[in-house]
Amino acid sequence: MLQKTIFFKRKKYPIKAIIWLIALLLGAIQAWANRYNLATNDAIAYLDIGDAYLRGDWNIAIAGYWSPLYSWLLGLTMAVLKPSTYWEFPVVKLVNFLMYLFALVCFNFFLNELIFYYQNKTSRDSFKLRIPEWAWIVSGYTLFIWSSLKWTGLYSDTPDMCTSALIYFASGIVLRIHTRSESWFNFIMLGAVLGFAYLSKAAMLPISFAFLGVSLFSVGKLRLAFPRVIAAFLVFAIVSTPFIAALSISKGRLTYSDTGKLAYAWLVSDHVKGYKFWQGKEPDGGIPKHPPRKIFDNPEAFEFGTPVGGTYPIWHDPSYWYEGLKSKFILTRQIRILGRNTIFYYKIFLGSLVFGYLILVCVRGKFWLSVKELTDNWLLLIPAVAGLSAYAIGTDVKSAFIETQPSTRYIAPFIVLLFAGVFSSVRLPNSQESKRLIAGMTIAVLVAVGVQLSFQTSKDLWNVLRPQQHIQWQIANRLNQLGIHPGERVAIFGYNHPFWARLARVKIVAEISDEKSFWEKDADIRSEVLKTIERTGARAIIQKPSLQIPDPISANGWQEIGDTGYYVYFLGQEV
Repeated sequence: MLQKTIFFKRKKYPIKAIIWLIALLLGAIQAWANRYNLATNDAIAYLDIGDAYLRGDWNIAIAGYWSPLYSWLLGLTMAVLKPSTYWEFPVVKLVNFLMYLFALVCFNFFLNELIFYYQNKTSRDSFKLRIPEWAWIVSGYTLFIWSSLKWTGLYSDTPDMCTSALIYFASGIVLRIHTRSESWFNFIMLGAVLGFAYLSKAAMLPISFAFLGVSLFSVGKLRLAFPRVIAAFLVFAIVSTPFIAALSISKGRLTYSDTGKLAYAWLVSDHVKGYKFWQGKEPDGGIPKHPPRKIFDNPEAFEFGTPVGGTYPIWHDPSYWYEGLKSKFILTRQIRILGRNTIFYYKIFLGSLVFGYLILVCVRGKFWLSVKELTDNWLLLIPAVAGLSAYAIGTDVKSAFIETQPSTRYIAPFIVLLFAGVFSSVRLPNSQESKRLIAGMTIAVLVAVGVQLSFQTSKDLWNVLRPQQHIQWQIANRLNQLGIHPGERVAIFGYNHPFWARLARVKIVAEISDEKSFWEKDADIRSEVLKTIERTGARAIIQKPSLQIPDPISANGWQEIGDTGYYVYFLGQEV
């Protein structure tokens, strides 16, 4: 038996090495395939905030909507590498890839602790089948790669990959506390990891208490665990409090983030329409303290150049423009959203989880005993359910789903924890049928995920191999050549991702929210609108047309920016 164990331990390292190589290769392909694009306007804010921290511009750096850790990573990497504007977006993808590598390391730690935890629990029952370590390694890493590349994505320029890594790290520490050591060091590390998890994602502050609560009961002796949990909480507070204090001072009220409040108003209670240009028209929605300034009624145009900084001030800190919002709780709406999220969960993972679990329970034939053993895995299930529940209640996960920023990025690590907690509770009879079932299910998971990842990777490979143009850099470069210099002001049309503005180092100070309405007006009204925007200090207005612009566009002073599909109009001309 000892020789067999040694043989497998020698054999598992090549398996891990191959899986790691595949994981890194797939991640690198996905990152490089999207090197010239940012996901959404969120990335502009993160980059601007990172720069502001480095130069000590606290008015721009402290934002109530964005957590700081991702901005710190971006700012530090930019400061070290000092990329040209052409290479700035690829460096963002490099940061995403490094976070993915960190997540892989943290997941490896978690998986090792999970296997030890499982083996420790099953060692007392020789009549039950112990799921082999190779099955945990193959299925575990397969789920990790799927959740990281499909549900989170390196193309999504958000802190969620880093948050996932810290969740895996914290979960591994909880397992280690339970099975190996209740040392002070493990609790101190748990507090530090949870503190940085909050700095990566504001939602992790309340969820962190689920981890701390689980750690309290993981030791088995409350008198022993309580002072250690207090130490973990103090370390958590030491890491998180400086930002909470800075943010509270900046806002003039105690707050750890306004993200949840705004997400709830936009997606759950739905009593505020739109993500920008809140004017306080909704009944009982509150009175905006400093709304963006409407400068034209029809078509609607807004000015927002001050006092918020950044490339795109209206999205640099939405919490500023929504100051005064009253969040409403509507029971019927809350129940409807909870139902929508539950159905969404069922479609993307819960149905498969329940189906696979029931197959294994039926093989065993002891349902209530299986349920008891499932609840015994509370130290994994409680944090998983806490995270999934927080998002099911606090946002409309399905409606927040977009291709470049999938909403599954919020819940991906909690899904992995839930799968780990459920399947590590399974006990099967020690028979050849059980062994074949475990092998078959592991291979089925590997094949099912592999086929879908192959489809996605083939698209990424196509983007890697085909020639790509850096459109956003071309726009920025051409605008600079046309005389729009860094630091100057410009305006845009709505429904436009102004990534080029970040590269051109210009500031967007005004926006026409509805381009269709603008182009439907006669020439005199369009001229009046443009003159109004000119008074904001904007030198030009830039548009990526999403509809047919009336001809002849060039005769009216509009000119195409190279072959990018974007147009620029220099204000001060006659329309």
